[in-house]
Amino acid sequence: MLTPIDANKNVAYAASFTLAWNEMRQQVGAPINNKAKAVKWMNDSPVSEDILGPKEFKRDVRIKGEEITVLVNFQRELGFDVPMQPLKEAFTFNGKPVKAFGMVDYDPEIVAEAHLAYYRDEDHFVMILDSKDKSSDIVLAKGFNKGAQLHVILQQIQGALRKGTNIKEYASLKIPVLKFQEEEHFKELEGIDFKAKGKPYKIKTARQKTFFSLEQEGAIVMDSAELVVDTMAALTEMEVMRPPTLAFDKPFVLMLQKKKSMFPYFMLKVENEEVMDTNQ
Repeated sequence: MLTPIDANKNVAYAASFTLAWNEMRQQVGAPINNKAKAVKWMNDSPVSEDILGPKEFKRDVRIKGEEITVLVNFQRELGFDVPMQPLKEAFTFNGKPVKAFGMVDYDPEIVAEAHLAYYRDEDHFVMILDSKDKSSDIVLAKGFNKGAQLHVILQQIQGALRKGTNIKEYASLKIPVLKFQEEEHFKELEGIDFKAKGKPYKIKTARQKTFFSLEQEGAIVMDSAELVVDTMAALTEMEVMRPPTLAFDKPFVLMLQKKKSMFPYFMLKVENEEVMDTNQ
């Protein structure tokens, strides 16, 4: 979450790799000391103990000779109690047609599960969507995609949520269907040497697989991370009476977060339609 990000690209963060990193630190029994920036980013990653409960993710620690392998994965399905409406009319994101869902015809049941939590104008607002899993929220924040790190963006969203809004009703809601799948090797970490309790180690493999989808039925996220270690020789609010429409038709940020946690276990900065369903 502290890694510098590209302002014009879609960027995802999932907690499993940070959890795997922390598990590895426990296995070697000492802090991982290396001057590489990537190691500092991982050591300083802001993750609270309540980001995921012990029964909400699986960990597999394998020690074979001088090699430590840490596997961490989790899967969450955050379905809506009341499915949202598919959008039949054309919807565009950054001017390009994509599939979308939300609320075109006013439905009090949808309004009851999709809460407007902050509103400045039609390009700066935050929605919180309830799910069947009452322990987690889906947060959508439009206009909060600017920041050198995801952690900076998170702080901006948290600041907006603290301000809140008196507006509860809205005329319509439009959200693009999201489909994201990625396997990433952390080349900045692979091959790095470090010592713990006087014993030398080298990070052999550092990778993460993530799948995420959001559609009218709700959200699904599946994430897994693997670490193999060898021993070696600000915004200003402007209230209005009622926003006419809430459309995520420009860059926005999505987060999945436990209700009582300060940090999300999944975060996606959406800049373009590469993570959307463009089949009309």
